[in-house]
Parts: sequence; C-alpha cells; structure tokens
Amino acid sequence: MPRTEAVDDGLGWSEPDKAELARLAPGLLPGRIMTCDLVGALVLTELGAASATYGASLLLAAARARAAGRLWPKPGDRVALRRWPDGPVTVEGVVA
Repeated sequence: MPRTEAVDDGLGWSEPDKAELARLAPGLLPGRIMTCDLVGALVLTELGAASATYGASLLLAAARARAAGRLWPKPGDRVALRRWPDGPVTVEGVVA
C-alpha cells in the first residue's frame, strides 16, 4: 500500500498502516528490523528495542518463497510482531 501520510513514529508506520495491520491481523504489533540473522532479530517497537525469534507464519512463508531468493527479513524491513503473554516476541511477517 503506498504511503502518502506523514510518518513520525520512528518505525516507518503511518496511522493508516497501523489501522490496516490491526484490521488484517488483530493482535499483531508494528515493528522494524534493526539487525537480524538466521535465528532471530533485534526489532524496534513503539515501546523500544526487543529481541525476537521468527514465528511459524514467517517460517512457513519463507519456505514457500524460497524460489524467490528472499528467505529472511533484512534490516529496515517493516514487520508484524506478536508479543506473547509470557514475554517472548516473534516476527510473524514482513509488511510491504
């Protein structure tokens, strides 16, 4: 979705982007990848930085997209995050 609104949250998410994420994937939170490797990522959230592992939905999407040559998020990507009740954070998907 093209962004024409001002973005000032430090994550690159406009309010309409956040509303669209909430509509399409209730319970997921906006974030941005700071650094990443094969087992997890350091993500920036509205509450600060957090360590995250890759969620099952991202792993499945990566397996399906393997032919496209892009398996993992890269630094700077906007991502959908899940914060679990017991504390961990997982990256559930990359947002275009």
